[in-house]
Amino acid sequence: MKKVLIADNHPLFRDFLKQKLSEDQIEVLTTQENRDVYAKMITALPNLIILDMDEDSEMEMEFLEKKMKDSNTISIPVIVTGPKRDRSSIAAMAKYGVIKYFEKPVQFDLLFKSIGNVIHVPLSMDTTPCVLDLHRNNNIIFVELALGLNREKIALLQFKLTEMIEREQIDNPKIVIMLTNLELTFVDGYNLEFLIDNVLACPKVHNKNVKILSLSPFVKEMLIGHENYSEIEMSTNLQRMLNDLVDTSLSTDISDIITNRILTSTLEEEKDSGAMATRFSSDSIDKSLNKKTGTVLTVGVIDSDESTLEITKNCFEAAGASCMTFTTGKDFINQYEDGKFDLLILDVLMSDQTGLSLLQLLHKKPLAPPVIVYSKSLSKEIVIKVLSAGASSYLVKPQKPNVLVQKALAVLKTK
Repeated sequence: MKKVLIADNHPLFRDFLKQKLSEDQIEVLTTQENRDVYAKMITALPNLIILDMDEDSEMEMEFLEKKMKDSNTISIPVIVTGPKRDRSSIAAMAKYGVIKYFEKPVQFDLLFKSIGNVIHVPLSMDTTPCVLDLHRNNNIIFVELALGLNREKIALLQFKLTEMIEREQIDNPKIVIMLTNLELTFVDGYNLEFLIDNVLACPKVHNKNVKILSLSPFVKEMLIGHENYSEIEMSTNLQRMLNDLVDTSLSTDISDIITNRILTSTLEEEKDSGAMATRFSSDSIDKSLNKKTGTVLTVGVIDSDESTLEITKNCFEAAGASCMTFTTGKDFINQYEDGKFDLLILDVLMSDQTGLSLLQLLHKKPLAPPVIVYSKSLSKEIVIKVLSAGASSYLVKPQKPNVLVQKALAVLKTK
């Protein structure tokens, strides 16, 4: 059985991730204090570590340093979650075995996919299109769903709802589940039960305080015939439903209450606390701005041999890097920008120009990345020339993929 160690000081995030991974028969170990993560690691020797890193990352960096110096743990991959950082500081983590960095709020589906790729276990994931919005006004919490019922988002709902109730110290929360944008039938019964069960799983939520707004006759039939959903009421009219939930002593006009106290969310809720910082990539409005894919390294490979290009690309992508390939030096120069690449793999024996001239050109760039020359056996004179021109290292083709990746990490470490 594969093992994953999660080091995160937020219990709801840990519990949610543990629940999801356990469903796929993965053993999950957790620790709240990052100071304990090294002891947990050397005891369990997990297949993967998921490490939360704060702005002040001194303790986490000390852990990564110790992990790197231990021959038993140096090869354990690490996925880091943390605040927004510049590309160079994220790329610098690669030398410690960090293969993915997810900026908070974490996009859970991308994180989950990366975990499966790293530990080589196909993880189940519901991809049903779904919009799930959660917002609060006083002690009333609105759960709005549209498009469909996605089990991953519904599973996350329990944890986010619990967090909101605890954070805002709501003693008697009232929940309105709004399903008016969904046409539901008996085929949705399984997922609808899952939705209601996740809401009721929150410790302070009681059946009598849960209301469902829906236009579907099936929802009403299911509630009536389900013994665990006694006291849960369904209505097709929001105004009528809120009569049972709102304290009308402050106003005799329920419409006024709905407008000013219900449909206008409280100021605090407009601010993301960042605590339960988990989202889905499908929630991004502008996909072109979605840069939270977790990529740590961007590697450029310049080689006229397309089979070598493919093998090199695959080995770096397997290690979590993003890889761009070029068959000519001209193509590479046309797409080169300062800061675009963290590392270059270069064959000096190319069809259109020598790698030496390309190295000399890069040497003039102020922010040129380190370069590993990866070519067939060269004369001693040529090796001296390419190293003098700025190459960080030289490897003779062919090498096993892990040798190339390890050399890349060693070069990054010195930089």
